[in-house]
Amino acid sequence: MGRSNKKSPGRIHQEKKPGQVASATLPEKVCGFLSRYDIIILFLALFLAYNTVSGIGFISGDVAPASYLPTSLILSHSVYFDESASSILNPDLTYAFPQVNGHYVSRFPIVTPVLITPIYGLSYFLYTLLNIPLGASDFLILAKPLAKTSAAVIAALAGVLVYVTGKELFSKKIAILTTFIFAFATSTWSIGSQSLWQHGMVELLLIAMICLIVKNEKRNSWGYILLLGIVSGLFVFNRPPDAVLLIPVLAYMVWYQRSDLHYYLLGGLFGGLPFLWYNVSVFGNVFGGYAENLSLFTLSMNFVQHYVGLLIAPNVGLLLFCPVLIVSVMGFLKVRDSADSAIRNILLLFGPVILLQILVYSFFTLWASTAAYCFGPRFLSGFIPVLCIYTGFFLNDLFGARNQPQPELTKKIVTGVVVVLIVLSVAIQGIGTFLYGWTSEENQTMDDERAWDPSDSVIINSLSEGSKQVPGISVYILPPLPAILKFSFRQEPMGG
Repeated sequence: MGRSNKKSPGRIHQEKKPGQVASATLPEKVCGFLSRYDIIILFLALFLAYNTVSGIGFISGDVAPASYLPTSLILSHSVYFDESASSILNPDLTYAFPQVNGHYVSRFPIVTPVLITPIYGLSYFLYTLLNIPLGASDFLILAKPLAKTSAAVIAALAGVLVYVTGKELFSKKIAILTTFIFAFATSTWSIGSQSLWQHGMVELLLIAMICLIVKNEKRNSWGYILLLGIVSGLFVFNRPPDAVLLIPVLAYMVWYQRSDLHYYLLGGLFGGLPFLWYNVSVFGNVFGGYAENLSLFTLSMNFVQHYVGLLIAPNVGLLLFCPVLIVSVMGFLKVRDSADSAIRNILLLFGPVILLQILVYSFFTLWASTAAYCFGPRFLSGFIPVLCIYTGFFLNDLFGARNQPQPELTKKIVTGVVVVLIVLSVAIQGIGTFLYGWTSEENQTMDDERAWDPSDSVIINSLSEGSKQVPGISVYILPPLPAILKFSFRQEPMGG
């Protein structure tokens, strides 16, 4: 018998005509859209997550100049705070605004506030566009929410670059997981995205340099090298003590890109010269107001205790607040399996350089203040992008398509441990993000004794104190735009 030409009942049979392309299903269209605009979607998701807050706290003296300088640049077109000094200065902030040659200036580097000024400018433009009255004093009041929004932008951009770099090194799924760890399982969430500490910009500039190196190895271009120089110049003057982390970048240029060194130097001049000029013209030295901090670095045998403390002290240690970064140690060993020799060697070089960076801070007499008025190890948060890339190498070896065959039981145990570390880290960072700001001022100070005191845990105190105070959660965008979501935990009392 011949084959029947009858179609199955209930099914519509559609024959393709020559040259006709089958239309994509809805899931395929959604996946295609997400894949095509993954960077934009990721940025928006991270930004909204970072701009989800339980409240916007006070401005610490260490971040006050960065929070207020953009307002001075916009309103007064000046790097001085002379016109706003009477409004922003109080006894707690005086140290951050020294008077030099008759002008009030920022004691801290101005790279971060200069780079985020366009965000303040956009807010100012929206107020003007919407005809909302906005005086100088009003704009100064807006510095707190604008500083928070700017910090969220910085952290979100850093997360995007971790993802872009991860896609070049691992599978897309591993890149997404690595980005999630960076974004929500480390101090990027509880510190970098919360206020204009210099360390958030350190993270962004550092992962930008790594991303440019990886991109350049995939497709060599003088443009990447020029950008690498610009970012390097900004990096040096954003936070001078962290310039140690520039060693692998300089090594990359000398070892692998010597023929394009002139592009790098040109970019370095373009990125760093304006801030060098500012430091010399205002303070009379290369490092600006930071030159005073040199006296706080002392050679003492206490550095051993400080070194260990910066890693595992109960109230300061990086690995206590971000336990998932323990995985980065094993990931570092997996970097050797990278096929690209240049990328492999530069990432391997970052390992000892990070240890050197911790050593620098261990000679800092105020090492414990790394956790003062912020949740955890602020001084060590700058190199977290590198540790997350190391973590990505471990995850790629564990879950990647080319992973080494392992006993099923061993793989399950290792996977379980990694999952626990991720969940624990996210929980700790969530406590810091939403509850730390509601604790007493005593709980926000730090000294050598408390750094090692497990009975006075910042994490536990934040959970117990903060959970009783949080009024609700809000998701912001940018003033004057209203919050897109507000959720109150407590019913407000009715007015009489």
